[in-house]
Amino acid sequence: MTIARSYDVETEPRGILRHVVPLLGYPRLIWQNRFMIHNSFRRELLSRWHGSFLGAGWMLVQPLFQFAVYFLVFGYLFGQRGTDGAPDRGFAVYLFSGVIVFHSLLEAINKCVTIVSSNSNLVKKVAFPSETLVIPVAMISIVLYLVGAVICLVFGFGFDVLQPGWMLLTLPLVVLAQFTFTVGLGLFLGNANVFMPDVGQLMRIITMAWMFLSPVFWTPDRLDQLPESIAWVGDLARYGNPAYSLLMCHRIALGGTADFLGEFWPQLGIVSMWAVFFLVLGYTTFAANKHKFADIV
Repeated sequence: MTIARSYDVETEPRGILRHVVPLLGYPRLIWQNRFMIHNSFRRELLSRWHGSFLGAGWMLVQPLFQFAVYFLVFGYLFGQRGTDGAPDRGFAVYLFSGVIVFHSLLEAINKCVTIVSSNSNLVKKVAFPSETLVIPVAMISIVLYLVGAVICLVFGFGFDVLQPGWMLLTLPLVVLAQFTFTVGLGLFLGNANVFMPDVGQLMRIITMAWMFLSPVFWTPDRLDQLPESIAWVGDLARYGNPAYSLLMCHRIALGGTADFLGEFWPQLGIVSMWAVFFLVLGYTTFAANKHKFADIV
């Protein structure tokens, strides 16, 4: 059965708030288009290594090499030393666990910014559900993270840095929160870039600052050591940064035992609120403006 949809700019109600309730039907829309999403996901993932000798094996080789570099540099060359003079392997694993999360976010964000313009042939089709364009992109970013997470778990456990336990069962909840956050932010940026093409260039600057304001390269206890004159930077990094709680949740779920990681459930609650906020913001703004995309792109 074919479902025909139409849009009349004169009779259609305007505003983004009217799309809040239809957001509840978004999972149903994704399910209805699951085969198209699956095909797009598979095509995009395999096209990355099409024609290469290792093929999809690069998905494993790249994070392995990345971990080896971080371990050598931050575990041996510039890492902290223990009381016995041995290198602190813990920081290398800590750093890698943050990098794989943030890189998966950047992977999706950079793709979603131009998701509408790069799929103009599909967006111009009236019956095409353009809201689903970000789903395969978010799925790919999660897959790339999970590959890195497995490597982090194996080496972290082998070096006695990570202690995986029952908290590992909470990792799907963290991944779901990250997926929701990525979809919402992707919809928002994809819509914004249609009307303001500078968004892509601006996001490169913002994500660079965002990464250094997130506990990827530093530990949370560093925020307490900031001078009082710039203490607001620490508050911004801790309370105004969605990536802060997301990174902490991932590390706790993977078996991080350091006290400064904090409590898991409050952190997950904060991440979930950020995810819902961006999903509502992204979906409503995207849905409210998608009828204009065909004329602009």
